[in-house]
Amino acid sequence: MSKVRNVSGGPRYVPLLDREVADGEVVDVPDTQSDGTSPVVWPEATWQPVKDTPAKKADTSGKADS
Repeated sequence: MSKVRNVSGGPRYVPLLDREVADGEVVDVPDTQSDGTSPVVWPEATWQPVKDTPAKKADTSGKADS
């Protein structure tokens, strides 16, 4: 699975997900079509790939920020 963001400027109906995706919304999408090998192509004009970023670790040092 990958993540993409709707950058089209408005909501988009995505048949693959069977729902509407709001402008700016990030959704999980499959990497391949139902045949399991053909890639899903997301047009760059309306979709932006989103890289997974690791969660920020909580500061457990016990020291207060100055």
